[in-house]
Amino acid sequence: MKRGDIVRTLKGFPPVVWMLILIICIFSFTGTNFYSVNNLLNIVRQASPYLILAMGETLAILVGGIDLSVGYVMGFCGVAVAMLMNMGLPFYVAILIALVIGAFCGFINGLFVGKFKLPYFIVTYGTGNMVYGLGSIITGGVSQPALDRGFRFIADGTLLGIPVVFFLALIVFLLMKLLIKKTPFGRNLYGLGGNRESLFLSGVNVVKAEIMVFTVTGLLAAIAGVIFAARSASGHPGFGIGWEFDAVAATIIGGNSFSEGKGSINKTVLGVIFIQILRIGLNISGVAPQAQSFLIGFIVVIAISIDVIIQRRK
Repeated sequence: MKRGDIVRTLKGFPPVVWMLILIICIFSFTGTNFYSVNNLLNIVRQASPYLILAMGETLAILVGGIDLSVGYVMGFCGVAVAMLMNMGLPFYVAILIALVIGAFCGFINGLFVGKFKLPYFIVTYGTGNMVYGLGSIITGGVSQPALDRGFRFIADGTLLGIPVVFFLALIVFLLMKLLIKKTPFGRNLYGLGGNRESLFLSGVNVVKAEIMVFTVTGLLAAIAGVIFAARSASGHPGFGIGWEFDAVAATIIGGNSFSEGKGSINKTVLGVIFIQILRIGLNISGVAPQAQSFLIGFIVVIAISIDVIIQRRK
């Protein structure tokens, strides 16, 4: 390969790749045991539910919106699966019901933003707070134990030495790729974000398409909630608070845009890996949690600012 080809290839890498290489180099010097097997497995376990949640947020952003309810829905579905198991239901039945609950929450969001044309921010923020309030009422603000062995295997189990949650996240990722690339769902997804009017003129029911997008977003939030409940062996309505902003951060840092319906969940994967490595690297390096929040918030602001500047220039 010629030198010019190498340079062009390197220039083609998204900025998040260079940022990822930079922080890995920094943490290799500042953090002890950064490259240890236990640390890598820890990154996989923590990143898996985060990735699933962020993929759902990416769908909302690709249609030109945002979903601020995903963290609350995640926490509520964790509560639901724990309480249902404590009522005597098999863990797989409890999981199924929790997934239906998450999808229904997403359906409500899609109905209000698609049918009644209400702002994304207001609808999803309101829905999220209602879900959190409902979860707090039915639990009394107390964590619900989720100790079923079969259920805990989701988070603690391994296959070939690799955490089960990695395979779950991989399966969800591949299914989402298939859904986006090979079905009308994906075409409608990008049409809603890129040119909604043309999509309508082509005969697509844009209201149903938008409801479907947010329903899938709610379903993915529920999957993330189930995995997190299995990892923590409990469910609490507050477990997902703040995760919605991390999901937005991963989506934007990965290179997806708030406008034009451009982006992909591949970019979101890069964003998730970057933020997760950043968090764990800061922990290993002994950085205080307050400073971590500042740094991640600063990076998100920079990433969004760059996105806005690029769009204005276009």
